[in-house]
Amino acid sequence: MGFRHLKPLISEELIAEKVQKTAAQIKKDFQGEDLVIVMVLKGAICLVADLIRQLDVPLDLEIVQCESYGALGKSRGALTLIGVDRLRVHNRDVLIVDDIFDSGYTMATLVDTVKKLGPRSIKSCVLLYKKDVQKATEYRPDYVMFEIDNLFVVGYGLDYKEKYRGLAGVYTLEDS
Repeated sequence: MGFRHLKPLISEELIAEKVQKTAAQIKKDFQGEDLVIVMVLKGAICLVADLIRQLDVPLDLEIVQCESYGALGKSRGALTLIGVDRLRVHNRDVLIVDDIFDSGYTMATLVDTVKKLGPRSIKSCVLLYKKDVQKATEYRPDYVMFEIDNLFVVGYGLDYKEKYRGLAGVYTLEDS
């Protein structure tokens, strides 16, 4: 493996500002509702931790895992949903939170699967939305914090072969 160069893309401060603004909108949209946040592991861990502290409302937190990346870390393999059968979302308001919306296949599949469990409402939130990428679906997340070019990014929960998740900002990962 060659040396990897991290180039800053989105700062910790900018993320914090956007999380705060998005949380304010979510609080307004779900005011007084029975909110369940469904966190997509592992990538959304930093976003959800920051988001729920900003929401400051009673909510339940559920987790699912959506595995779709092959051994090389970049190409999509078959999608496996883990933990959906344990979700307690019937007749409740659901907010699915994920790190990145690339082709949209993972989020669209997850939303369709959760809809079958009978939630009162369902919305989605992502940190990053890749623009100019061929989408596998017409679905678009309800809350998008940042639109980015088609770059390979790490940090703030996003990884490359399980590394770099703990970086406070978002970085592009480049061979040098």
